[in-house]
Amino acid sequence: MNAVLKTGQVAVSKERHGGRFWRRFASYDFARHLHSVPVVLAELDPAASAFPLVFRPGATGPVEPHALLHLTPGAATPFAAPDGSWRGTYVPSALRAHPFAATPAQAGAEMALLVDESSGLVTDDPKDEPFFDDSGAPSGPLGQVIAFFRTRAQSELATQAACAALQEAGLLAPLAPLPGMSAQDAEGLLGIDTAALDALDPAALPALWQTGALRLALAHRLSLCHAGWMARALRAG
Repeated sequence: MNAVLKTGQVAVSKERHGGRFWRRFASYDFARHLHSVPVVLAELDPAASAFPLVFRPGATGPVEPHALLHLTPGAATPFAAPDGSWRGTYVPSALRAHPFAATPAQAGAEMALLVDESSGLVTDDPKDEPFFDDSGAPSGPLGQVIAFFRTRAQSELATQAACAALQEAGLLAPLAPLPGMSAQDAEGLLGIDTAALDALDPAALPALWQTGALRLALAHRLSLCHAGWMARALRAG
């Protein structure tokens, strides 16, 4: 699978990347204009403690939780400093392995590791990390990247189940604009319907807790408190 999935992003393969190298990123500038990034249940607590969490349709359709990096799409996030450092107290897992990513997790499907060839981090310099060793197997460093994404994929599947439970319970609704957001900024974003959550039949709560859906809903509600300081920080420049 060597097709370009989006600008610069291709599946890693021996045919395409044998004899090539990659460099570890040293700047979060690549995330500067990201509006949000998906998060998974395994990182829910630190993510909710650092960002407003919202819901939006994922790359393959299912709804997934996202950490908002800015209140306005297309604007530069305050979390990526001009010098490339990260200002937040937590780095979402989706940003930690740049220039690598993975295809969305699907039950029973094999994950494909992707690399962004437009990142400037795929090289022909032997001083960098090799993609594959002399036997054609993934190099040690690349094996660590693969293991990272496989672990994340397991939590991604659990997150999909939690989001599906929220949808089935009728708990997701269009997000009301947060402080510092216009109605246009909130388009396409979903949030927990507080009235519907509070009106749930108590008998439904154990199942929602077991899937992680209830924990996700509560973390979302608390995380929205970050929007106020985020708006103030953006106004202050």
